Amino acid sequence: MNYDIIKGEWNSFINDDNQYDLIYLDPPFFTQRKHKIEKEGKEISFDDIWESEEEYNEWLKNVFMESYNKLTPTGLIYSHNNFEMNSMLYSNLDKKIRKRYVTNISWQRSHPHNNIKKSWGNIVDSIMVFSKTNKNYFNVQYNSLDEKYKNNSFNNKDDNGNYALAPITGEKSRVGYKFEYKGFNPTYGWRKTKEEIIKLDEIGYIHFGKNKPYKKIYDYESKGSPIQNIWTDIFPITRTEENKREYPTQKPIKLLERIIISSCPKGGKVLDPFGGSGTTLFASLKTRIPSYVKIIDINPDAIDIINDGIEKYNFD
Repeated sequence: MNYDIIKGEWNSFINDDNQYDLIYLDPPFFTQRKHKIEKEGKEISFDDIWESEEEYNEWLKNVFMESYNKLTPTGLIYSHNNFEMNSMLYSNLDKKIRKRYVTNISWQRSHPHNNIKKSWGNIVDSIMVFSKTNKNYFNVQYNSLDEKYKNNSFNNKDDNGNYALAPITGEKSRVGYKFEYKGFNPTYGWRKTKEEIIKLDEIGYIHFGKNKPYKKIYDYESKGSPIQNIWTDIFPITRTEENKREYPTQKPIKLLERIIISSCPKGGKVLDPFGGSGTTLFASLKTRIPSYVKIIDINPDAIDIINDGIEKYNFD
């Protein structure tokens, strides 16, 4: 995998010859404060202070549009911010861009707060996702199969192995295709056409029960539920993390791993204009999915952290 680490303004990618399959934006959030941490007696910091909210929103829209224009036709862009600023960004975009909105991921960025008094604990970041066209690349990710379900559901067995039973007939609120097959004519029809039912039966994928048929779900084929747009299973960086906190607003490598695995095709190109601690690059090196990554940051401390991290972590 090739990569470039650029010390410069966020828009240092504008004149390159690349189109990117995945772009991850993690800009300043308009917190109106200086973010800093101490590392080995040295202060590492960056300012997130603006003249006005209007100035910030105009800047953020420009960041998004310049980045969006560098997407491939099948590319996705992730805008990571707080809910308020992402909402303002969405409302400021042209209607044709808003039509390419895919979803908003709510990521639980911290453990629950115990000291709240006047409101709900604010522990969620907003990650908006937009596509360039309606043919974007996406690789569905799955949760681990629930152990209780795994141990108690695959109680039937045939020559192919153990299997569970899944609905194959319609229901009152969702009536299916009406036809009779092998003596079964379900009140609310079948979930698949007759041709599809026959094909499933021919390969032994229908369990004909005493009162109704079911689709066989074999244990060796089964996955957990697909991951949705609420992420509570990627935890904030702690002292026990492999990638310890080196930068004030550092994101967990697992967060970017999920984004890359789901949204970057094998051999694709990735852009991160606000490189920070280098999480996007490190996640790319771990997954070995992209063929090229460009990381940009204007902060010399960030560049040093990224370069040090490449030497520190074993990505083989």
